[in-house]
This record gives sequence, structure tokens and C-alpha cells, in this order.
Amino acid sequence: MQLQYGAFSHQGKVRKSNEDCYFIPARDHALSNLFMVADGMGGHNAGDIASKMVVESILNYFAEKEQDIDQAKDIRDFIVESIEQANEKVYTSSVTESQLSGMGTTLTLAYFHQGKVCIGHVGDSRGYWIGKEGIKQITKDHSLVQELLENGSISPDELSSHPQKNIITRALGTEKTVKVDYYEISVSENDRILLCTDGLTNHVDLNSNLELLTSDLSPDKIAEILGKQALDSGGFDNITVVIIQYSGMVEKR
Repeated sequence: MQLQYGAFSHQGKVRKSNEDCYFIPARDHALSNLFMVADGMGGHNAGDIASKMVVESILNYFAEKEQDIDQAKDIRDFIVESIEQANEKVYTSSVTESQLSGMGTTLTLAYFHQGKVCIGHVGDSRGYWIGKEGIKQITKDHSLVQELLENGSISPDELSSHPQKNIITRALGTEKTVKVDYYEISVSENDRILLCTDGLTNHVDLNSNLELLTSDLSPDKIAEILGKQALDSGGFDNITVVIIQYSGMVEKR
């Protein structure tokens, strides 16, 4: 398995700091097939702390236990437990340190394993699959507008302009326990996975960028172009984009 990937992250044109946090493996990093985006929330930069704390906690969990993953009966349990443990750390800090009270974060995690991508998800950051047939959103937002859509209170056309679109109904660190959504899909040669915070999707229509997303450009270049589109369209929030291209081919030597 080979993965090509790139990322773009920016504080945007309005926010004073970037409370998003992401992880892509550096060259020769032991965790070469794990990727994450997290969108922190909370005053006094607590959101910045929450998103970093979650990413670091999950990295530590994988570093300590990844050798056990092939023996795990269910990779879902492994990923969910890593996120639940991260949630507990953020929650404990939020209730024991007054300056961190109320902090939380979204998380969308992608782990490539044996021809599949395994997604762990909490909040309204997103994961997408991109292939020859088009683009498909893998994750479902944990947001008020998503609930309103599902119960028929609003139409799909009202989603992007609804005044309460930024209210999320589930996050890491806000409660002692958290329910984690899990998805698992097979990936084929040259399929791409896109992870992003809502700073991208609030400003950029990904379906209208299908030609870009399936082009021969490198993942880091595509991430940069999408991020700049979000900035040019307002950039009212932090923006983070991670793109991973999968190849099952064994490298020839």
C-alpha cells in the first residue's frame, strides 16, 4: 500500500488564531497510514488546546498499541477506544482547569488498513470519498441543522444559509462519554479521501470541484487550491483540508 497526501490549514480572514489541528505522517513516521482533522471550540484558546490534545492522545494510543491492531478482532473497537480515551482526557481537563472550562473539539480520523479506509467521527468536520464515479460524503454531521433536515423541518437548500448551522450536537470533551460514529469502506487504485473542517465546506461546493478533485494534480496542490477558494469566498472560519490518495500497488524497485 502506498499513500500520497497533502494538507492545507489557515486561520482564515476573521479568526485571530487557528483552533483547527490536523495530522498527516511526516516522512518515515511510524504511523504512515493515520490521518486526522479536528476543529476546536472554547474561549481563551481552549479550542486550540482541545483539538491538539485529542490529536496527540490518539497518536500516543496508536503508537503504543498499533502492533496489536492485526490481532484485533474488530478494528472498529480499536479506533473507537482511541477516540473515547481522547475524549476522557479533554473532558477531565475541562472540568479541572477553570480556564479550559467548556472546551471541546470535532474529530474526523481516517486509518488505512488492508485495502480499506476506517473512519472515526464526532462533530461536523467531514470525510469524503472521491473516485471515478464522483464524490460521496462518508460522514454525517452531528449538528442541529442535520437533525432539522432529517426530521423534515428544513430542506437541503436551507442547510448552508440556516442561522444555526454552526451549532453542533456532539463533540469530544464536552461530556464524560461520547458516542463515536464509525465507517469502513473499501478503496480502489487512485481513490482519494478528503478530510476537512467546516471552514472549507461552508464556503466551497465540493461537487462543483469534481474536475479538480479527480485531476492529476498532487494531493497537496489540490488541498491548497481548495483552501484558497475558501479564503477567497470569505474565510470566516479556520480552514483545514487533508487529502490522501490510495494506491494498492507495490512499488517497483
